[in-house]
Amino acid sequence: MSKKFLIIDAHEDIAFHLNYFKRDFVNPEMPCMITLPGLKEGHVRMVFNTVFIHPKHKPDRTVQSGLDQLSKYEEIYKTFPDEVYQITKVEDLAKFGQDSKIGFLTLIEGADPIENVCSLDNFYERGVRIIGPAWNNKNQYASGNDSEDGLSEEGVKLIKRMNELGITLDLSHLNEKSFWESIELTNLIPIATHSNARALTDHPRNLRDEQLKAISEKGGVIGIVLYNYFLKIGDKNPTLEEVFAHADYMVNLCGEDHVGIGSDMDGARIEDFPEGLKTIADLPKIAHYFLEKGYTEERVTKIMSGNFLRVMKENLSSK
Repeated sequence: MSKKFLIIDAHEDIAFHLNYFKRDFVNPEMPCMITLPGLKEGHVRMVFNTVFIHPKHKPDRTVQSGLDQLSKYEEIYKTFPDEVYQITKVEDLAKFGQDSKIGFLTLIEGADPIENVCSLDNFYERGVRIIGPAWNNKNQYASGNDSEDGLSEEGVKLIKRMNELGITLDLSHLNEKSFWESIELTNLIPIATHSNARALTDHPRNLRDEQLKAISEKGGVIGIVLYNYFLKIGDKNPTLEEVFAHADYMVNLCGEDHVGIGSDMDGARIEDFPEGLKTIADLPKIAHYFLEKGYTEERVTKIMSGNFLRVMKENLSSK
């Protein structure tokens, strides 16, 4: 592993895990997948840090849980100013790779804590720059993969206001009806932060070929998610080979400019992730396995960071 590929991970459930389990970000007492030392060891230089509302917090604690997670990130920025910084505008992206600092670009996974479209501006002011309108369930804006409806009227208004503010649309978790309605409404380059190829693993959280191509045709990127149930091919437990299989399928279908990494680490149990990929420090193994499979350094660089960096340079404003 001589070459160090810098990594952008498009999906990490950091604040939820820190708050829900009341654990430390540096020296946790409990087993976990993401720590600050692990991010540094894994050469992760940018994270799409999520706000995720656990189903147990709905509906009575939805808003407060979301605000508490934003506060946790603000605490991280203040506590570790020499190691972590917040990304809110395109100029901030110039810091990527200049030193060992890690940029956090905030993503809301399921817009439930945004009570109404009018309150979206408040979340923007606190740094939210990517939104997936729904998680698995149906909410006031859209329907996730466990439900059947499409966008509501408020969902249409939400995406239109996201366009005005420069907030990127995350299509992961949306059901097919909401997916197609949403991708037609966004004026920015759409992404799927953590989804795999449904042609290989027939799970409703994965995307069909026509969905993958629709994202790539708009210049977007799909982040390979490392959760076993979205990776599994056949009966064996996933390894780096299945990660490569999904990435290679998408490269062949959409092109090498449209695949990235969205690990979703700490979004599920450690045992539900592939052999050899149990902490965030393991992500460089993906890059070097891809090299062993015959990918060029240029292609691996695009997948590990370049593709998502390109999209965010296009989508973020200078405000």
